[in-house]
Amino acid sequence: MVHLEWTAALEVGHPEIDADHRAMVSLLNRLHAASSRSDQAAVRIELATLEALTRDHFAREERLMLDIRYPFAARHQKEHVHLFDEIGAQIDDFNEGLLGAAAIAQFIRRWLMDHVETSDRQLCAALARCCQRSF
Repeated sequence: MVHLEWTAALEVGHPEIDADHRAMVSLLNRLHAASSRSDQAAVRIELATLEALTRDHFAREERLMLDIRYPFAARHQKEHVHLFDEIGAQIDDFNEGLLGAAAIAQFIRRWLMDHVETSDRQLCAALARCCQRSF
């Protein structure tokens, strides 16, 4: 996995969501660094932190969806549930020695990039329309 730089291309235009995404990118980079050093203790800490941040981020997004009665909320929430279940399964596999941290980080990186580009951009556009302003 290559270091992921935060760029304007990753921004969706909502300060709270962008801050979470920026934190996720930072965590993915720390996870990769710990994995590269074969520092299993640090990997476990970064995975736990990433799992907690992901849970909190999803809760924030879902609150925003409820606030504006977002018409695609169910589909978006389903993506969240699927990712959270997959991260949990991959962490279990890591703890059992079946999967490396780099593979988990790569999976999350791909998912984050795809999700930001599609679902999160749509949500933030709806938030901007609802609030009649950009963030």
